[in-house]
Amino acid sequence: MRILFLIACLISTTLIAQSPLEVAQTQLDAYNKQDIDAFASVFSENAEVYRNIGDTLPSMVGREEIRKRYGAMFESNPENKSTLMGRMVQGNFVFDHEYITGRSEPFEIMAIYEIEKGKIIRCWFAR
Repeated sequence: MRILFLIACLISTTLIAQSPLEVAQTQLDAYNKQDIDAFASVFSENAEVYRNIGDTLPSMVGREEIRKRYGAMFESNPENKSTLMGRMVQGNFVFDHEYITGRSEPFEIMAIYEIEKGKIIRCWFAR
């Protein structure tokens, strides 16, 4: 009986969608490990990435394009890392203030993630 209870608990926790905060952290952890499969998996199939706040057209559309572009970036910048300097959550939006190193020059950036059903559906950057 106890084994059935444990199995039921495991099944129920895997079916519950992650909170926006957990999704953002999963994405950041995968980014820092340069694990492109884990990184891409947190984006919805039709996710949109906007290079700058205010852009009317996304610079990337879809999980596969995100996988391709970030995969190339990880490959060309093997020391790339993001240090979280601050984070705020408002509803289904997560605002991350990040310090990026391991590229030609370090820089700060704000990333804004809109999350639904455990997946990032839109992302904007403020440089």
